[in-house]
Amino acid sequence: MATDTETGRIGVTEVTGLLLMAAGLWECGLGWMQLLGLRASLHSLYPATGTFYNPGPYCGFLAMVLPVALRYALDGRRFRPLHWAALVYVIAAVAIMPVLMGRTGWVAAAAGCLLTAAGSGRIRRPRPAVLVGAVVAAIAAVAFLLYLKPASALGRLFLWRTGVSAMLRHPLTGAGAARVAGELGEAQEDYFREIPWSEYIPVAGTPEYAFNEYLQTGIAYGIPAMLLLVAVMVLAGVSAWRGRAYGLAGGMLSLAVVCFASYPFQFPVFIAAAAVLTAGAIVAAPRRCVAGKAAMCAAIGIVAFTACRQQVRRSEIADNWSTMRYICQYSLDESTIHRLDSLDGIYGESARFLFDYGKALREAGLYEKSTAVLHRGVEVSSDPMFLTLLGRNCHDTGDYDMAVHYFRKAINRLPDRIYPRYLLALHYADPAVNDTASFLKMSRYTIFLKPKVMSPAIRQMRRELDSLITIFEPRVEGKVRQR
Repeated sequence: MATDTETGRIGVTEVTGLLLMAAGLWECGLGWMQLLGLRASLHSLYPATGTFYNPGPYCGFLAMVLPVALRYALDGRRFRPLHWAALVYVIAAVAIMPVLMGRTGWVAAAAGCLLTAAGSGRIRRPRPAVLVGAVVAAIAAVAFLLYLKPASALGRLFLWRTGVSAMLRHPLTGAGAARVAGELGEAQEDYFREIPWSEYIPVAGTPEYAFNEYLQTGIAYGIPAMLLLVAVMVLAGVSAWRGRAYGLAGGMLSLAVVCFASYPFQFPVFIAAAAVLTAGAIVAAPRRCVAGKAAMCAAIGIVAFTACRQQVRRSEIADNWSTMRYICQYSLDESTIHRLDSLDGIYGESARFLFDYGKALREAGLYEKSTAVLHRGVEVSSDPMFLTLLGRNCHDTGDYDMAVHYFRKAINRLPDRIYPRYLLALHYADPAVNDTASFLKMSRYTIFLKPKVMSPAIRQMRRELDSLITIFEPRVEGKVRQR
């Protein structure tokens, strides 16, 4: 079956390529402007991010479009505008991608472009010696990528491990999109409780995403939804290959790689572009089942629209609340509490809102209501600060056993975090608890625990514990002498 490129007709494949390259050229142009200082990057630590706030997904987006552009750069001379646009994109994207340090994007671009080149007949069947050399070069390249950021690679592996555990907590129905971070935090906490001396402790953090869209989908909506996502992507890639739309097939492979080690579907522009690519790849299938193709494209469009709307709403909620946080910075009176209660219906799934609101309620002495809000925060966030505030609430209300429970949960969630251990040591030192042995054990461990980043607050906590140790140690020694 001849493609539209070969017959000189502009079909769905070419329209899909034009749409993707238009988006890619726009993102690439923004990246170059940011790199040259003509526009501000959306992240202060990185020189270029496009419309994203992190160069990793940005690099993945450029990688997804690159095989599509490569196809028309190689074979699209019958459509001169398409051909020249593709050449410009290939050159601009390949030039900026090394600066972004997106290893997942590099691998995705290489895999997709190789598939496109092979399908287009630009790569002949290699000889055995060449094949062995390619395998060795691929292994060396992977080793080099791991060498660039070994801690990041180890952290990604740990995230995938906890992601699998989180997915298995609700295997059929999922936990819901808003609760993915909370499920990841619970799974991480369970792991460190069982293996307290794990090699993953230095790379553990407070994840918002699973850094794997397949796991992200499984955690949010269950394993059946994850398998459906994989099936649709495989179907689209095979359809494009059989329809000789090799650029779209390469783009689907690049998208699959990016989804494996990043979080592209957390950005509306990525969701929209991936939907266009997938729909175009399905339409490229040689079989002329128009009704089936139309139904699948409609389903993809509905899902993509819903997902984009959800992500836009979450972003707007986060931005809006950041401008209203001042409400919680003052003492809460009855009218302010009533206002926050009314805002709960809008910002109730925002971890930042729940933390600020729960903390403000605690400072106002409304411990019971604060605890209820913080419990909801634990469901949508992996941050152990929710657990430390719950522990402090329990301590202040005299529920000492539950205070220890929450402090221990916070410690297990991030074992190298000093603050929860400091609070637990102070809890044991409280005269109402008066557990001298536990205080000395916890405080000594906390003082000698090496933090990731030293700060004045950590030094202050260490000094305070040190001064308390000098008070409690003579008491213990005196009791020993009396015995």
